[in-house]
Amino acid sequence: MIKEIEVKSGTIESNGQQLYYEVHGEGAPLVLIMGIGYDATLWGLQQVPELSKKFKVVVFDNRDVGRSSRATGPYTIADMADDVAGLMDGLQIKRAHVLGLSMGGMIAQEFALRHPDRLDKLILTGTGAAAGRAKFDPITIWNFVKQHDTEGLTFAAQQFVWLFSTDFLRNHQAVDQTLAMLGSNPNPVSPEAYSRQASAYVQHDALDRVGNIKAATLVITGERDRLTPPWIGRELADAIPGAKFRLVEGPGSSHVLPLERPEDFNKIVSSFLKT
Repeated sequence: MIKEIEVKSGTIESNGQQLYYEVHGEGAPLVLIMGIGYDATLWGLQQVPELSKKFKVVVFDNRDVGRSSRATGPYTIADMADDVAGLMDGLQIKRAHVLGLSMGGMIAQEFALRHPDRLDKLILTGTGAAAGRAKFDPITIWNFVKQHDTEGLTFAAQQFVWLFSTDFLRNHQAVDQTLAMLGSNPNPVSPEAYSRQASAYVQHDALDRVGNIKAATLVITGERDRLTPPWIGRELADAIPGAKFRLVEGPGSSHVLPLERPEDFNKIVSSFLKT
């Protein structure tokens, strides 16, 4: 008989925000941090069902998205890292593995630097450490489109072209299904909230500081990632002492590896955390 694991969910006050969270499974805590503009729903598609078989998986909505509270002013990636620490306090989790995707990887970097005693192992995927050094960033363009695209289709197309592989974009049925799934979110990110996250994203620069990260670290990059190409991942891994770098090759090796290559991604994550 399969034992059913109760899913715990709710909101916790953290760093001046009300953060929605869910806890799935049992074992060593593993906190998953989502990227810009999206909520924890995306982790639930492929990562939560598999990873919760081996770990106590904590997913949550970052401030300004999903079921969490809206900010009242500008903030930084470091502020969002402190949100994670406060969430762990509320859940009485002293230490955890942390996995961050895209902007979530930036938050994870700052968490590792600001709260090193709270971190076991660190996994960074589809992310870099020096967005703030570029004069222009794709996120700046996305933000402009978000502020002016009343129907949202142009914004979605802009993101899909950067985030997903050409293999996925050629599958019209899969694209339509994903658009429908995202469009059905009852708590879509507002233009104002997206702009605040975008501002935090494009100002992030930790490249000269990640050398202070002490945790065992794995950087995962997709060969066909347009937003953060492999050299960005290598730059990050090279800057973190002892960090391992894993390049996922072939069809579907896009920015959103957890969605396009979930079996491979989950295996890589589990293997690293179990060693």
